[in-house]
Amino acid sequence: MAPYGYSARRARGCSSLWLLLAAAGLLVGLGIAALLALPRLVSRSPAPGAVLVSARAPLRLTFSRPMDVASVEQALTFDPPTLGTTAWDGNSLIFRPIEAWPLSSTVTVQLAGGRSQAGLPLLGAQAWSFSVGPLRLAYLTGDPPNLYLTPIDGGPEPLAVTAEPYGVYDYALSPDGAQIAYAARRADGGADLRLINTDGTGAADLLLCPGEACVSPAYSPDGLRLAYQRQALVLGLAGAPGLGAAHVYVRTLATGADELMSDNETRFPVWSPDGRLAYLDTGLEAVVVHDLTTGALTFVPNASGQMGAWSPDGVFIVYPELAFPDLPAGETAPGADELTGAFLTYLTRVTVATNARLNLSGDQALVDDGSPAFSPGGGWIAFGRKQVVRGQWTPGRQLWLMRPDGAGAYALTDDPLYNHSAFIWSPDGRWLAYMRFQVSDQTAPAEIWLVSAAAGSAEKPVPVRLVQGYLPEWLP
Repeated sequence: MAPYGYSARRARGCSSLWLLLAAAGLLVGLGIAALLALPRLVSRSPAPGAVLVSARAPLRLTFSRPMDVASVEQALTFDPPTLGTTAWDGNSLIFRPIEAWPLSSTVTVQLAGGRSQAGLPLLGAQAWSFSVGPLRLAYLTGDPPNLYLTPIDGGPEPLAVTAEPYGVYDYALSPDGAQIAYAARRADGGADLRLINTDGTGAADLLLCPGEACVSPAYSPDGLRLAYQRQALVLGLAGAPGLGAAHVYVRTLATGADELMSDNETRFPVWSPDGRLAYLDTGLEAVVVHDLTTGALTFVPNASGQMGAWSPDGVFIVYPELAFPDLPAGETAPGADELTGAFLTYLTRVTVATNARLNLSGDQALVDDGSPAFSPGGGWIAFGRKQVVRGQWTPGRQLWLMRPDGAGAYALTDDPLYNHSAFIWSPDGRWLAYMRFQVSDQTAPAEIWLVSAAAGSAEKPVPVRLVQGYLPEWLP
């Protein structure tokens, strides 16, 4: 048996060792807890190394802890230097550039500092880059039609964004260019709404519409809501599927809540730049301007059955309106004598606040005008025109430009056997994209063409063919 003194010393030594280990464990635990309490940057969008990023894409940084707002915003810099606005969504900072990121450029982001609301620091400076894509167009093409993106400068091959087995009916680009909402056709003749990233990843169902067709998606300017048109499937002639009455709905994307705009038949939703929604009420024969914030409704008479275009300042709507001028004898187009006493189409500009109207085509003009599209700055309107005058009549509408008051109208194209429509200005106002098809051959595929929008230049610009397809839209 060991002497008592030795046992006591050993017991005291073991106790000291356990105390030392406990203290060390406590310190390690406290260190781990402190480390875990430090704020961390847990996600970045656009991601480091991302390519073909939209010029309007916001920067979103998500942190593991609530952050001291001022410290993070002061620590955030860009190369090239970029001004923008910041907002916070929980632990996420959202930076939106005031002007678009430079096209075909590399943007470097640096976050050097910042602290949490508890005062703990964000350790280490972080820097990463992403690449902004060139000027690109979205469009539909193929059999079945699917969604593609293509640069206009002869760069990479077009990117196939969707691969829907029954094709895509139509689509809408989100305001930040990050996502596309589209109507995916089904075998039964209906359509569901889906979402996909502009690089072709992340396809997901947004709204399933069994027994119905949900089409014509349109994003609100802030990207928080999506208007769309919903129609029930009905049996048509010989049992073929057809579409019933249309109704416009608005979906709040964050919650999935849907709101029916009217019990009347409504279609063609279009948002104003300030967030009001316009749609065509076919029963009232009017464009309804719906302020979703106040609930106020404004009615603009429109019997044409066609929707109009908003001016960039939200003051005007321009739309095609039926006209019944008396055509002078001998002034009709060859083979168009039946137009005498019939209708033509004028472009009407309406001041929404007052319903004041202006005929942009001109009183008693012998024209068939349509497809109006305002330039981004509002200084010009692109539109299609067919003149009903001997020697000037063409089977297809040509591309024209005019001022917002109807002055200075002139033609940009002169291809009598082709119809020009679906005009869309590039975000910088430098280009016009449009759809062109051959009137004399209905089997010929539609094409997308480009023309310089240098209005008023001494030398007439030469349009160029871009791709085979239809429904062009510029990526923001």
